[in-house]
Amino acid sequence: KFIKDNEDRQDECWRKIQDLERQLQKLGTERFEEVKRRIEENDREEKRKVEYQQFLDVVSQHKKLLELTVYNCDLAIRAIGIIEELVAEGCSAIRARYDQTNKELADLRMLVHQEYLGVFRRQYRNLGQLQYKMEKKLEEIDRNIRATHIQLEFCIETFDPNAKKHSDSKKDLYQLRANTEQELQMLKDKMASALEQFRPSEDALIAAGIEFVHPIEEVEEGNLQRRSKMVEYRAHLSKQEEVKIAAEREEIKRAKALMIAQGPRTPTKH
Repeated sequence: KFIKDNEDRQDECWRKIQDLERQLQKLGTERFEEVKRRIEENDREEKRKVEYQQFLDVVSQHKKLLELTVYNCDLAIRAIGIIEELVAEGCSAIRARYDQTNKELADLRMLVHQEYLGVFRRQYRNLGQLQYKMEKKLEEIDRNIRATHIQLEFCIETFDPNAKKHSDSKKDLYQLRANTEQELQMLKDKMASALEQFRPSEDALIAAGIEFVHPIEEVEEGNLQRRSKMVEYRAHLSKQEEVKIAAEREEIKRAKALMIAQGPRTPTKH
């Protein structure tokens, strides 16, 4: 029984030894796997560190490039600001010079318009006087034509030999009237052309607020004054004629009264 127990105990021990051996083998395998895992993990960590360092190097390089770009941008912005100030100053100077030149040109143009107003005024007044005189000349020619026509009719009725002379004179007067009328029309066309050429200066002076008497008004006023003087002159001559006629009538009355007072004259006997 002792041997049996001993064998049983030995068998038990061997089973335990086998179990321990299996456990030892398992633990060894587990240890190997753990070491292998840790080695692989360490390798991965080292590799990660290397990749991270490379990343840091790339980032650092890009950072330097970006910093250089930012610096260049700041420098460009400052340069642009300086150039912008220079351009603005130049533009301001050009604008000021442009405004000054425009003002000087405007003043010069206004001075030219004012001078042209004086020239046009003298020209238009002279033309207006010529027109007035030529119109009066036409009126005088018409009166002469009527008078010549009356004389011609009278000569024809009385068989006056001067009829041919009056007929020739009438033809000459008609020719003179046609020439004068043609000259008058040319003069009117010249006045209209001068007035049209003055129109831009007139508009410029009115736009500038410069007051002036228009030469047309001056010519019309001058014509009215001349007409008024002629009317007064004719009225004066008419009054003189009326005085002469009244005096002659008075003399006739006195002569008649004297004749009545003296009575009829008796013939002298021889």
